[in-house]
Amino acid sequence: MDELLAKPDVALEDHLRSVLHVGNEIAKRMKLDERLQMKVLLACAFHDIGKATVDFQDYIRGKRKKAYPHALASMPFIMVAESLLGQKLKWNQFDLYATAAVLTHHSPLSPGLYKGFDAVPNFHPQLSQIIKVILEMLRNAGMDGIPADEEFLWIIQNLIKDSPAAMLDDERVIQNKTLRGIFKDLIPQEFAQIKAILHISDWLVSSGEFSSSMIFLDGGRSKVESNVRRREKEEGFILRGFQQRAANSGSDVIWLRAPTGSGKTEALLLWAGDAERLIYLLPTQATVNAMWKRMRKIFDDKSVALAHGRANYIMRKDLNLDEDPLDTRLFGSVFAKPVTVATIDQYILAHLNGRHWEERRSFSKQATVILDEIHAYEPYTLGLLVEALEREKPYRLALASATLPPALLNLFPKGELIEAEDNLWERKRHRLKLQNGSLEGGLSLAMDYAQKGENVLVVANTISDVQSLYKKLKEEYEWENCYLLHSRFIFRDRQLKEEMVGNPPKGTIFISTQVVEVSLDISYDVLITEIAPIDALVQRLGRVNRRGEKLHSPVFIFKQWSKGSERIYGKDVLELSLQLLEKISEIPTDRDLTELTHTLYEQVFSSDDWKKEFLEGRNTLDEVQRILGCYTINLSDEEMRERFTARRGHLSVDVIPSGYVQEAYELKQKEEFWRLPELLVPVPIYWLRQSEYFTFIEDLNCIQTTLEYSSEFGLMPPSQEKSNSFVFID
Repeated sequence: MDELLAKPDVALEDHLRSVLHVGNEIAKRMKLDERLQMKVLLACAFHDIGKATVDFQDYIRGKRKKAYPHALASMPFIMVAESLLGQKLKWNQFDLYATAAVLTHHSPLSPGLYKGFDAVPNFHPQLSQIIKVILEMLRNAGMDGIPADEEFLWIIQNLIKDSPAAMLDDERVIQNKTLRGIFKDLIPQEFAQIKAILHISDWLVSSGEFSSSMIFLDGGRSKVESNVRRREKEEGFILRGFQQRAANSGSDVIWLRAPTGSGKTEALLLWAGDAERLIYLLPTQATVNAMWKRMRKIFDDKSVALAHGRANYIMRKDLNLDEDPLDTRLFGSVFAKPVTVATIDQYILAHLNGRHWEERRSFSKQATVILDEIHAYEPYTLGLLVEALEREKPYRLALASATLPPALLNLFPKGELIEAEDNLWERKRHRLKLQNGSLEGGLSLAMDYAQKGENVLVVANTISDVQSLYKKLKEEYEWENCYLLHSRFIFRDRQLKEEMVGNPPKGTIFISTQVVEVSLDISYDVLITEIAPIDALVQRLGRVNRRGEKLHSPVFIFKQWSKGSERIYGKDVLELSLQLLEKISEIPTDRDLTELTHTLYEQVFSSDDWKKEFLEGRNTLDEVQRILGCYTINLSDEEMRERFTARRGHLSVDVIPSGYVQEAYELKQKEEFWRLPELLVPVPIYWLRQSEYFTFIEDLNCIQTTLEYSSEFGLMPPSQEKSNSFVFID
């Protein structure tokens, strides 16, 4: 009789043995307690016993097109094993973490998982032999209390006569509780750890890795120090005092304040030292992509993962891969690589029970987490972040920014403050000029400088305003050498625009929104901007005379703000920012600007509006976790979407404008579907509540929008006349 197979060329027994070995390694290295380690071993040993069915064995040999879901078929076996062991070790009878992990190792746990699937699996004649092999594996792994073969076989023989799916909702199975309800109400952190280790062990073994070394960083400090020495030799790099203090710090939490371009990243990596796992979080995909490339030079390609909505596309394009980098993408998306560079939304979505939340949260908890550019988040997002950190604090934590106000630091776990030395704050790069009137009046100034060959950056606070300014410049001033950029272009258009404004010809006028503040590494000659909060203005200033190569670049700040600006920032914040600017030196130092930011934050953080939004963020995360338990969020569920998207935030979702749907189908037909992100544009996730504009296309696995789009102007927002109960921030 043929042996039972797990893969076309791998015996089921061999696969289970390998997954058990790797899972045991990871559980020990992640320092799980003895009870959870035992549950990991149970889950790893039994996770694929459901492949011991007649139809799966035919399927794996190419004799049929599909098989009974093996995760579901495995459930009765792991439940019996976990229950029997629990009785002997006096575990809570509802403590079925391994059972839940096995059931969901190919699907997220949800209210509808396997509902209506009433079929009964047809088990293979060799079932009893593989059961005996598994039980012996567990005994050999040092587990006490494993039931005798005969006891296990006697109990399981009656249980497998019924539909496993029916058992999920049968209140008679365990004391008037359904298994589905028991799984939902498990302690999420413990369920997540067991499922994460099972999942990663299975992935590792299936990809030909038979040890846990691939997910842990060895010799991180030596690699960082080697990079420093290389830069000393090739670039004349000199380690600064604050970087050395960071390297010598033994604190589990640090707060790092240092000016842009002074070596903040080196300081953070030196502090991280020999971390076994490192997660580096940034505000935008552009900053993440740049940091990912930088980290690969310090560590290596295999150790560093990229995690954001377009990671698969970026990796395939950047690494010149002909095929989908499946293993790289999978391990990267769940924070399983030794070093992960990700957008903050990936971290927050894990704590809002987004897909693969179990792996992301488990690996984050065991990691050194760096939150760079921490100043960049509005109060709702900060509320989500602070609540997540309080519920599951990472192993070590660093907060970093050029503007790190005490009011902001007070929200986070207390840490050691490491600040750049005084001389680094004394740069003077700009000459500030406050102007009466609105930003529209700055177009003539922009033209004056552009006609002299200077490159001019114009920044407004809303998309509608930059679209209007751009249109006027093109039509009334007839200036062709101008570019428009904001957050709502499809990725292909945005990449082209970023490339053009990154290397502009002389006389360029670049009109942009806040996206310029953290996403682009550019250095223009002149800045013309609408008044904005001090911290935002500081970031805009950093895009002009960035490296201080000129004496004092002119900066014009128009004092009259638009209605949209007031909706975004609040009247009080704009008024206070203007008052502070009127008191500052015309040629300020970096420290002057940082101190202004601190003053602003003290006022803003004490305002009722700021506190309300911050609390909404905290309450949202608390509510979502409380409602979902161990379930994964389902954004196609109207009720859940209503709860999740009811408040403002920086969380976004990618959609495809209707004019590009046909091109998407053509990409799929040409087997170039990995390029789909080129056609997607991010929109605030709360826009999905306006369902008349959005439709899910199952064939493309993405959301189509009927909102107007053009490559020149970008995506238009939902009609305000149809959305009176919402404020759409441009």
